[in-house]
Amino acid sequence: MNHDNLHELINRYESNIDMLYGAESYELFKWCALKCWQEEWNKPAGSFSSFADRFSAARREFSIFIDNSRMHPSNGIVKLCEREPEKVETLFCDVLFAPDGGNISKRQDNMDAFLAGYETLRQQYYPGNWSFKQDRHSASVFLAMNAPADNYVFKSSEALTMAKYVDFGLTIGAGASFSLENYYSLCDSIVDTLKEHKILLEKHFARLTERHYIDKSLHMLAFDLMYCCRTYGFYKGLTVPSTGKTIKRHTVATPSAEELARMEAERQEKMLLLEQEILELEQTCDICEDISLLGVQVSSNQYGTGTVIEQNKNVIKVQFQDEIKSFVLDKKYVNRPRFENDDVIIETFSQYAQAVKRIESLKKQLTTLQAGTVG
Repeated sequence: MNHDNLHELINRYESNIDMLYGAESYELFKWCALKCWQEEWNKPAGSFSSFADRFSAARREFSIFIDNSRMHPSNGIVKLCEREPEKVETLFCDVLFAPDGGNISKRQDNMDAFLAGYETLRQQYYPGNWSFKQDRHSASVFLAMNAPADNYVFKSSEALTMAKYVDFGLTIGAGASFSLENYYSLCDSIVDTLKEHKILLEKHFARLTERHYIDKSLHMLAFDLMYCCRTYGFYKGLTVPSTGKTIKRHTVATPSAEELARMEAERQEKMLLLEQEILELEQTCDICEDISLLGVQVSSNQYGTGTVIEQNKNVIKVQFQDEIKSFVLDKKYVNRPRFENDDVIIETFSQYAQAVKRIESLKKQLTTLQAGTVG
């Protein structure tokens, strides 16, 4: 593991802490959400008239933790509580939060069982509403809210990017290959390194008030580090250890030292600008890649009503009554099936296709610039 890169990223987090914790960004909302959940969720039995009321009170400070303009998983839970309150409560209390004796593999099984059980209910009552779907991120948030000293919030893009830059030795994976145990191992390493940054910890805890949960385990801070490094571009200029840079020497006449310095400064600036644009575009793609359409009902003038049975980013397969058809989700394809809130989903995936194409072009330019230093 490349601890030099990890220390540098923590230093960049500390250097920007005024911005991160300030009113405009206010990443401290995560600790507000944690305090609210702990206080409301753990109130004595009988404090709420229903599980839905208990959940609604506990998630009050969630802000954009799991819900955003496109996805509304916590709203989905509230709506399903109106239909099957006992089943939803069981999914939380007896499945996701079931005791596992510290066995992380068992915890992942519980998480997957929670997601499968919830999806069965969603398909039964809201088959066309893709925005109500849950994923491993939302499930991990609930786990971290319930037992913050034992769990970490997981978000795929943030985790994989951090693992790449610190040269983490284990595979976190995705989909069926996902390993919660390996992800927790990465987070444990981050926590151990955070403990070496005494000044950062002093600044962090000094910003917490009675509105915030005092998380001495540093588990939320470990996630926030990963989130902020990616969101605010703290990876800029940092070399990926597993790839590094290949230095090529030129045989042409050697420019002056001043000219070499100017050329190198220009090269570095171009690389930083490319990295920043790639990062911003990748964040656009993340939104799309986090949207699961499996099990969502669609309608087609030609084929009737169908259900999405397979998805590869912006390409889906739909099971209609008599056949299976594949479609690309892009507004330029007018013969595709329609979703509930169709304009939102199609605009999102159309932007995704454009971003992917642009990223490919930018990465080629970046690779050329990284091929060698000037001189």
